[in-house]
Amino acid sequence: MREVSLNKALMAIFLNMLIFIFISGCATQTLSEKATPLEESQLPEESREKTISLYYDFKDVPVPKELKLEKDKSFVFQTTEFTTGILTFSGKVESDSLISYFINKMPNDGWRFLSSLKSPKNILFFMKEKRFCIITIISRAFTTDLEILITPSFQIGS
Repeated sequence: MREVSLNKALMAIFLNMLIFIFISGCATQTLSEKATPLEESQLPEESREKTISLYYDFKDVPVPKELKLEKDKSFVFQTTEFTTGILTFSGKVESDSLISYFINKMPNDGWRFLSSLKSPKNILFFMKEKRFCIITIISRAFTTDLEILITPSFQIGS
């Protein structure tokens, strides 16, 4: 008899947890669907909040201030002729907003958009003079990871 009441209590706890997870998942889904990236805001130009960009080792690649540099996952190699490497960031930013951010901001620093690949791992390709920039955006459960890879484009033959 005592075993039956224990099973009922465990089943009630389990069902309550499922209901809680379902409700919190629906609330999150509703909020994220209603979120509007800054670039698509319908507010007049003068009342829009300006996105603040930061520059790290790559002096011509802007990064939104909401993202934090992960030094242990980053590597930069610099010579007198070029700087190459990978910078890794993470933060609570929607991946679609990041895609719009880079497509709109990179041309301001002289980068030309080449192409993109949209999947669970979004990849943006940019080119500038003799360099390539490959931006990878990966959505996770609670954060978004960003990788910025800069590589020189070597010319074969002359």
